[in-house]
Amino acid sequence: MRIRELDDLLRDILSDHPEITDVQIIDRGHSRVRVDFASGARATIMVREVRGPGVPAHKSYEIPGTAF
Repeated sequence: MRIRELDDLLRDILSDHPEITDVQIIDRGHSRVRVDFASGARATIMVREVRGPGVPAHKSYEIPGTAF
């Protein structure tokens, strides 16, 4: 899933205050990430890869520290 698709999905689910307030890696072995929203909602997702400026090359399901 692309970030934009995830953003659209979450916006549909979280009608009020979908702003992300906190992101924490909760399991490095499976790259699970907990995302808290301003609405009080919480989602847990598995990250396969991270892309963007300043993000170094990395293996699938590894989250580089610079991503945060």
